[in-house]
Amino acid sequence: MAFKTILVSLNDVSRADVLVSMSLALAAKHKAHLVGLYVIPAVRIYPSMSAHVTPAVIDAVRVFFEEHAAATEKKFKAAADKSGTQVEWRNFDSSSVNIADGVIEHGRQADLIIASQLNEEANDGIEGDFCERVVMEAGRPVLLIPKIGDFETVGDNVLIGWNATREAARAVFDAMPLLEQSQAARLIWVDPQDEAERARNLPGAEMAATLARHGIKVTAEAMPTDNIGQGNALLNRASDLGADLIVMGAYGHSRMREFVFGGATRTMLNQMTVPVLMSH
Repeated sequence: MAFKTILVSLNDVSRADVLVSMSLALAAKHKAHLVGLYVIPAVRIYPSMSAHVTPAVIDAVRVFFEEHAAATEKKFKAAADKSGTQVEWRNFDSSSVNIADGVIEHGRQADLIIASQLNEEANDGIEGDFCERVVMEAGRPVLLIPKIGDFETVGDNVLIGWNATREAARAVFDAMPLLEQSQAARLIWVDPQDEAERARNLPGAEMAATLARHGIKVTAEAMPTDNIGQGNALLNRASDLGADLIVMGAYGHSRMREFVFGGATRTMLNQMTVPVLMSH
């Protein structure tokens, strides 16, 4: 198996260099078509401010995004030319005020979406629930890159968060193209004693056997903790193992147009230290 279409969201200009480099490397490894996407959102005008928003203000906002799009396109194409990877640039003029809507629309036709973890300090115009919405609504696996750090490899040494749920199963099989090219994978069930009916006597053994049939070098591991939380446990174990990718299901639901997430998902979205592939 391999990814054939990869889409990278490049509105986070502060991480553009890392996102471009990593997406090009993955595309080359999988011989995939890489789409670079920059979304120009519609201008958000609140009713209380509408009387004060002049055409000049609207134009200034558009210029901000258009200038960032042009600079990012130049960087993307220059890196692609140097690598020799087949790429496509999309400058999407959206009718929505939310950048996530454009990424979701285009991402649904891709095998994999790559985006950056939200950096609230960056001046890039990305809305605060961007990552949550893309993960929960795109219907595609999303590879989130931490907002800090450089990552030379992704998927050589993989940690899989497993608990035999629908979301976990979806994530594992969505990540199969990466897992099949990995050098090692560790399938970890955190606190299986809390889910004895699903975990049974050998937590994760059946899924490990399934992965082994794909030629993946995988080890199953039960990981009781001292109630530090599943997300923190996975991050700590990833550090211990030198993992360069975490694969996990995203657990949550929508309530009054806001997403309510499970503890592990929220921890990972906020505190990830290595790339994380999430599926819902």
